[in-house]
Amino acid sequence: MRNKLALGIMSLLITSVASAYVVTTGSTTGTYYKVGANLTGLVPGGEVVASKGSVENLERLMAEEADIGLVQMDALAWFMGKHPEAKQKLEVMGSLYHECVYIAVNKEGKVQDEDDLQHDGVTIAVGKQGSGTAVTWDYMRKLEPGYKKAAVVFTGGSRALGKLTLSKKGGDSAVDAVLWVTRPTVNNKMLRTVLANPTLDVIQVNDKDLNDTYKPLGRPVYEFQKIPTKDGVLFNGSIKTPCVEALLVARSTAEEEVLDKVADIVLNYKASLLK
Repeated sequence: MRNKLALGIMSLLITSVASAYVVTTGSTTGTYYKVGANLTGLVPGGEVVASKGSVENLERLMAEEADIGLVQMDALAWFMGKHPEAKQKLEVMGSLYHECVYIAVNKEGKVQDEDDLQHDGVTIAVGKQGSGTAVTWDYMRKLEPGYKKAAVVFTGGSRALGKLTLSKKGGDSAVDAVLWVTRPTVNNKMLRTVLANPTLDVIQVNDKDLNDTYKPLGRPVYEFQKIPTKDGVLFNGSIKTPCVEALLVARSTAEEEVLDKVADIVLNYKASLLK
């Protein structure tokens, strides 16, 4: 009864919003798109559009092609470093959840731990160029310059993992490590694929430089978390790795009533966005 009453009150709060607005998200099969769809269901008048991810979302907000966007915090820090004017044009509405860094390696390959990624002659696949995953690696390299020694390949997914299975010590491998970023759950497809393959593993990533404070926020972009993998694998079924917040970011000149309603949803009804 209490839940029904809360939903009824929420419905009364949001039905007055009639202003049109655009939410730029991510792949139609990803979490960002689902969050955008849930948001427009709660705040009427919205249109959800797919995108390549955080960077394209930020570009659309800056170009006034969208009003609300979903963005990784490291992508926002990276973008503001390249576009200082964004600090006046963008407004963070709130944090939604954490996404964490996974790095897969071949058990017989050149990379056995994160220190090996700071050596010449290794290659890491980081997803499509301009994707949130690629930006994560770029920002990690800013915090830990040693990672710049690893060559970058802009591919990801199962294709990258397939190349990783061929990685051998002493060989000229196309891919020696694969990075992806997602919510920390053992159900994510990439992790399941890695754990099902006897030649692959995920490694711990806890370089202290990744925890440096980002001055505009007064806190680190990444925080280290112990995230689950699976019983019987590394570190008793978990790894320590950097995690980053997924943010809801708005164009500061968007309709004020839309911004107010979106802020209210993030503050009071966040769980409804994540269903």
